[in-house]
Amino acid sequence: MRSLIPWKRVTSVGQPEKTGSLLDRFWNNSFDDFFKTPFIGRLPAVDVSEKNGEVTVRAELPGLTEKDLELTFQDGMLHIKGEKKEDRKEEKKNTFYRECRYGSFSRTIPLPKGVRWQDAKAKFKNGVLTVCFPIKETEEKTVSIKVE
Repeated sequence: MRSLIPWKRVTSVGQPEKTGSLLDRFWNNSFDDFFKTPFIGRLPAVDVSEKNGEVTVRAELPGLTEKDLELTFQDGMLHIKGEKKEDRKEEKKNTFYRECRYGSFSRTIPLPKGVRWQDAKAKFKNGVLTVCFPIKETEEKTVSIKVE
C-alpha cells in the first residue's frame, strides 16, 4: 500500500521538496538556505587556543559592531551575546520599500582554570572579536598533613 502513495520529503515547515534533477535541488536548496537565513540567529564560529601563557578566544561576527556585543565572565565561562536590529526604508516617487530584521545570539565558552579574567583584553576589528586572558602562574606547594 505504501508504494501507491507518492512521497515528498518536507524541507521546511509545510514546504515540499522542490522537484527537478538532483543537481538542481542541491543548488536551489543550498543557495536558498544560505541567502534566506541571516547571520543573526545562528551561532558564531569560535576558536579557543592557548599559547605563550595566554588563552585566546576568537569569534567571527560579521555585520556586528562593538555596540552590538556584550561580554561577561562568570564561573569560568566566557559569555558572548550579540543583538542586531536593522530597519531599512526606501521611498521613491511611486514605490515604498521597508525591511526590518532583528536577531540575537548567545554563546558560552568554558575556559581552563587559572585564567586571569581581571586582566582580560578584548578587541573587535573587521567583524572578528578577539579576547585574551593571561594564565596565572600556578605554585606547586607540598603540604604535610599530620596523621593523628
